[in-house]
Amino acid sequence: PLYRDPKIILDAYGDWVSGPPRNLCVVAYVSMHDSTRRMAEHLVDACLRRGVRAEQVELSGADVGRLAMLLVDAATIAVGTPTVNGAAHPLAAYAAILANLLKPKARHLAVFGSYGWGGRAVEQLQSLVPNLKVEVLPPVLCKGLPRQADREALDRMADEIARRHAGLP
Repeated sequence: PLYRDPKIILDAYGDWVSGPPRNLCVVAYVSMHDSTRRMAEHLVDACLRRGVRAEQVELSGADVGRLAMLLVDAATIAVGTPTVNGAAHPLAAYAAILANLLKPKARHLAVFGSYGWGGRAVEQLQSLVPNLKVEVLPPVLCKGLPRQADREALDRMADEIARRHAGLP
């Protein structure tokens, strides 16, 4: 296409590159036995109740273009994963790699998920985003389905996200 007035495109590019992140938390997750899905939904609801725009992206059927567009503006990226063979689910790892390639202006990374026998999912996801200049928030991991203490930990995560998003457009 030929644009006779490219200002709108140049302005959008300038905002993507140098504008501040938005008051947006992208909650990208994959769930195998429903526990990570429940955690993701709780985190999204908790963020919304605190005035943080939150967009939930279920990775097994995700539109990668939509995920990429959301990542561009997000101040926080939250990745939810079950532990598979001691590591993050491959789709959660893919989301982290995509974020690393896009180098969004996100300032915070949050990891949450479930496990059965433990593992190194949090460390693995953190290692996949070396290009991001993010502060990693304390993770929330639960064994099996989330219990009340796990939901409270997600509420504390949402509190921290809201505190850090204060003043963002």
